[in-house]
Order: sequence, then C-alpha cells, then structure tokens
Amino acid sequence: MRHEKRHRLQLYYDILCAIEEDTFRNGDARPTRIQHYSRLSYDKMVNHFEEMEGKGMIQRTQDGLLTITEKGRKFVQQYDELITLIESVGL
Repeated sequence: MRHEKRHRLQLYYDILCAIEEDTFRNGDARPTRIQHYSRLSYDKMVNHFEEMEGKGMIQRTQDGLLTITEKGRKFVQQYDELITLIESVGL
C-alpha cells in the first residue's frame, strides 16, 4: 500500500507526537520506537532528528533518548490549532 507523501511540517508533527506518546507509554522516547511510530526510514529519521534538534524542537539525552522542548510543544499546539481552523472552513 502506497502512502501519500507528507509535508515536512506534518512529519515534524508526527515525530513530536510520537515522542510524546512514547514518553507517556514507556517513560522515555527511543529513536527506534519513534521511527516505527512515525513510519520513516532510518536515514530520513536521522535527517529529521538533526533538523529538529537544530531548530530547538527536540533534544537528545546522553543516553540517546529524545525529549521535546518547549518550542516543540508550542509547535504541536499551534499545528493542532491550524488543522482545526482548516477543517472549520472546509478545506
């Protein structure tokens, strides 16, 4: 089954939500689980993690675990609001 290509913002959102969900379920967010949840190849996942880390949306611990920064949480909140707005006008 072929999936529609996701926009970069949607990928960021999916990754951030996967980190939140994994942290809630397991107490931490491991890159391999995030890769699985967000349906990304390893190479693409690494590239997106580096981009998001550079933008201050996520941080990696010394153990290699992932955490969302305040900037990442704000992105998720505002993305949710944008989707709600788009749906409310029927787009």
